[in-house]
Amino acid sequence: RSTVRAMPTYLIQQAWGDGRSFEDFRLPELEAIADMHGIGPTSEPPLYEKKDFDPSSPFLKVNIPSDEVMKSIAERSMMMKNVVEFWGEAATAEELRKVVKEYIQKNDSKVRPYMTTGTFAFKLYGFGKTYQLKDQMKVLKPFFELGFKNKVKLKDPDHQFWVFLDHGHHDGVDNSPPKKVYFGRFIADGMRHVLKPFSLKTRPFIGPTSTVAELAFVMANQAQVKVGSWVLDPFVGTASLLIASSYFGGMCVGMDRDYCLLHSKIHKKHAEKKDLFTNFGHYGLAKPEIVCGDNAYPPWHAREVYDAIVCDPPYGVRAGARKSGSRRGLQGKKVNPVQTHHDKVHIPSSVPYPVEDVMADLHDVAAKYLVVEGRLVYLLPTIGDFDPKSLPQHPCLELVAHSKQVLSGGFYRRCITIKKTKAWKEGMACRRRDKNTEPPPCWEDVKSKMWVPKKKDGSDSGATETKKNIPQGTGEPSEQRNPLMVDNDDHREEGKDQAPPKKRKVSKDKNSS
Repeated sequence: RSTVRAMPTYLIQQAWGDGRSFEDFRLPELEAIADMHGIGPTSEPPLYEKKDFDPSSPFLKVNIPSDEVMKSIAERSMMMKNVVEFWGEAATAEELRKVVKEYIQKNDSKVRPYMTTGTFAFKLYGFGKTYQLKDQMKVLKPFFELGFKNKVKLKDPDHQFWVFLDHGHHDGVDNSPPKKVYFGRFIADGMRHVLKPFSLKTRPFIGPTSTVAELAFVMANQAQVKVGSWVLDPFVGTASLLIASSYFGGMCVGMDRDYCLLHSKIHKKHAEKKDLFTNFGHYGLAKPEIVCGDNAYPPWHAREVYDAIVCDPPYGVRAGARKSGSRRGLQGKKVNPVQTHHDKVHIPSSVPYPVEDVMADLHDVAAKYLVVEGRLVYLLPTIGDFDPKSLPQHPCLELVAHSKQVLSGGFYRRCITIKKTKAWKEGMACRRRDKNTEPPPCWEDVKSKMWVPKKKDGSDSGATETKKNIPQGTGEPSEQRNPLMVDNDDHREEGKDQAPPKKRKVSKDKNSS
């Protein structure tokens, strides 16, 4: 039940967001960052042992070459709280003390400097249980007898030693003993300290489709954005995803067909002008290059230039999916060309953009414009079971990972990570589904599964278990009407304390009866 590990091993404490919403994102992000440091799937020893991973626990042992590499990985990770050099684990604190003592004896020359020079402090963290100060001292007291000769300093010590007690994830009060107890020397914290300054609440310019900072940074990590990387967001919107990429040093390019959004034409005439560039200036980041264009008709030269494509495509749920086009053209009628003198002021009309076409065009763009080994990372709302084979298949692209965020009503938001494995050649394209013989994928029409249509008699038509949030007979969503908005609603709390608007005064006619 207790073990001693002599190999260079580290223990990371992972995070999974509020309500465990990003629990499934932990390993893909870790693997992507480790791959940037040369630690891939074929490394020996492996990054981690599959038997060591417990989905219900935030702790995971990993094999990293050195403290410097481990610190570099940790400071880049959003889903990592902190990391310690692993000294031992056991079932109880009493057994752990013996394990750590044995570890110190076997690695005396390595660990002795941390126990004799500078200052030190013990820290304790209980997962699944809160330890009061007196309980902490009771657990930590035996570890002072391991031979520490340096002085104790609780604030900013030179060396920190952590004791982790894993009681497991549960609801309510649980007085059961811990499942495992760990001991280690502190190495570094993760980058979760940036969540507060980069919160949507602090941004001058946001919209209903702005992605929360936590998810944006995770996506940038899975895209392996680094200093000098060329990053494209073909559905840029308010550029919330490019802010994370710019933070990591990426050279960002954004594109969107919404002229009014890009030029901040949606504000009141006398209001202070704010646009997506305002956010970059607010954070002191390099401004991106912005193009008003349509991903259905990409304006780029046929070159493999981008290192990463990170985006949240429109699926008609939070924002309508449309592309440039003419309704007359869809009806087979003649389309009048735009007059030359209108070129500079003409805004193209739009037509509905089927979700399957959105996906196929996105994969075609990634295959054509990504460099080999470049990555495509995007969000995909789904319902029910998900089959990765339902994604558009392209001969140049390979699925790396897919993570799910559990939403209400049986809906999921998935983060898809795809890598380009070979160069694009003329004629290569995504395979399109045969709509006559093949069933639609689970992401084909999420919006229709979200809303319940209303019959003439006032009853629901085709209501399913996924539509429980909709009141019977109304055909309208309830207050929590869109599960895909759960992470983007934090800015709605603003202004609740403001005084209600004044009622309009209506003058009374004295001559009226």
